[in-house]
Amino acid sequence: MCVLAGTVGDGPAAPVLLEMLEREEGLYGGYYTGLATVADGTLHVRKVVGDVAKLRSETDAAALPGSIGIAHSRTPSGGDVEWGHPFVDCQEQMAYVAQGSRGFFKHGVDMAAAGDGLLARGHRFRTASSEAVGGYPVLSDGTCVHISDLLCHAIAEELAACGDRAEAMRQAFMKLPGEVIGLTVHQHDPDRVAAVTVNQSLVIGRDASAVYMASCGLAFPDGITWRMALPSNTAAAIGRTGIDLRPFGPETEPVNDACPTAEAEALILQRVADEPGLAFPKACSATKALWPASGLCRNAPMAYDVAERLVRSGRVGIETARVPGMFGHGTAPQARLRPADRAVSQGDTHAAQV
Repeated sequence: MCVLAGTVGDGPAAPVLLEMLEREEGLYGGYYTGLATVADGTLHVRKVVGDVAKLRSETDAAALPGSIGIAHSRTPSGGDVEWGHPFVDCQEQMAYVAQGSRGFFKHGVDMAAAGDGLLARGHRFRTASSEAVGGYPVLSDGTCVHISDLLCHAIAEELAACGDRAEAMRQAFMKLPGEVIGLTVHQHDPDRVAAVTVNQSLVIGRDASAVYMASCGLAFPDGITWRMALPSNTAAAIGRTGIDLRPFGPETEPVNDACPTAEAEALILQRVADEPGLAFPKACSATKALWPASGLCRNAPMAYDVAERLVRSGRVGIETARVPGMFGHGTAPQARLRPADRAVSQGDTHAAQV
C-alpha cells in the first residue's frame, strides 16, 4: 500500500502536492517519494528514495512549474530510485502513479507475459533490474520490473490507439486488472488528471481554487467545499470544472460491497485502546474480520476513510514517529494512532512529529 495525491487548479501544483503528501505519507508511505507536473507542453518529474522532506531538500520539486500534477509516496520494497513513482512512458510525455496491489486478481493475468508483449512491441522499462525484487514479475529477458511501470506503458499503448487518456486507462485496467487506484498527467493535456479505481479508495475534493485527489481526505487542505469518492471499476477525466466518469464493461469482476463503517470504527477504536501508539496499518488490520470471504479488496480500502473520520471527529489522535528509512539510510514517517485523550497531538489533519 502507498499514498498518492493529485490536483488541478489556478496556482502552482507542486507546493500543494507536497503539502498533501506530508499530511498522509505516514499512513503507508515515506520510503520512495516523487511528483510530476505539466507546464507549457512539458512534463516535469522528480523523485527520490526517501520521504517528502528528502524530496524537498535534494531536488527542486517544490519549484516545478504548472498548475496540474500528481504525487506519490510508497512503502519499502527494494530497487533503486526508478522503483519510486511517478513512472513515465517511452516518450516521457505521460506520468503515472498508483496505489494498491494485484489483490483479488493476483492469479488472473500473467503480468510477466503482458510485460513480454510490451517489450516485443518496443516498450522499455526504467525499473528493469537484473535482480529479482520481491514478488514483481520477471520477464523473458531476465529482468524484473515494477508492475506500475508495466501498467504505465500499457496505458500509453492504449492511448496511442484511442487518443483518450481516461479511456486508455479504462481499457488497460480491464485487460490487466488489479485492486488499484491510479492517476496520470500528460504534457499534451494540461487541464485534466485521468484516474482509475478498482476496489480502492480515491477521494476527490474541491474548493474555490482547485480540485484535489487523494488516497485519504486527511491530505486535503482546509476549506474543502465539496467531495466525493470515485466509484470502483471506473475511469475518470478530472478537470477544474467537471468529472467525466467511464464505468468498466459488464464483463469485469464484481465490485466489493463496502464493509460496515460503524463496525469497522468500533474494531479500530478497540485495537487502538488496547495498543496505544499502534502503527496505522496494524490498527486498520483490526477490520480483517469484516473483509469479504470472496477475497475481493484484501487491502480494505475503507481503512483510509474510517481513519479520517476517527481523526477528524477527535475520537482518535494521530502522531508521527520516525523509523529507519530505505536501505538503512535516514528515516521515514510512520503514523501512529492513540486514544484521543492520550495522543501527543491531535486535532485536525496534521500529525505531530515525535
